[in-house]
Amino acid sequence: MKSKLRIIIVVALAGLAFAGSYLISAWMAPAPAPETADADGGDGDSSLASAPLPEMASVSVKERELDELIREVRAKTDVCKKREDELDKREQRLALAGEELRRQAQELEALRVELVAPLTRMREAMAELENTRIRIAESEQVNLKRIASVCEKMDAASGSEMLVRMCANNQEDDAVKILRYMTERGAGKLLSEMTDKELAARLCGKFKRLEEAS
Repeated sequence: MKSKLRIIIVVALAGLAFAGSYLISAWMAPAPAPETADADGGDGDSSLASAPLPEMASVSVKERELDELIREVRAKTDVCKKREDELDKREQRLALAGEELRRQAQELEALRVELVAPLTRMREAMAELENTRIRIAESEQVNLKRIASVCEKMDAASGSEMLVRMCANNQEDDAVKILRYMTERGAGKLLSEMTDKELAARLCGKFKRLEEAS
């Protein structure tokens, strides 16, 4: 866009120079020779007196035309210069905006890189938690409630021994499910009766990972 404006200005100045050269050369051209006076000498004097007048009038008109052309070219040149300045300012604003966008993009990329490790750890922790959830299917809730009711009626020692045997057979999740459907008092008696306190603590910890189907 700036190159086009410069071309317009150069063409306008070239036109101005050509017009000025043409008008100046026309003005500097030699005047035509006056006609020879008549034999009687009467008409010769009046011709000499009136000959320069048309030439001077023509020069005056050409000067006005040249002045008008100069003013027109100057006005167009000023408009072009003003438009060029506006375009320069616009390009500067666009350059600053582009630089700001690049800076923000770099900051976002750096932030993304910083968040990769924490997000990865969080996803791994969520996956691990999901894998350790103990889900109680709706189809087994009836049987679990029945077994829990039986455990409630047993003495604490017998009920505790039953749960310990289940845990020994890799059925800790099932033992936790049974405790889930017992009253707090009944579950507390069975857990307190266990001699393996570490097992009792582990069963209590698994309560937090129980998930009952609705």
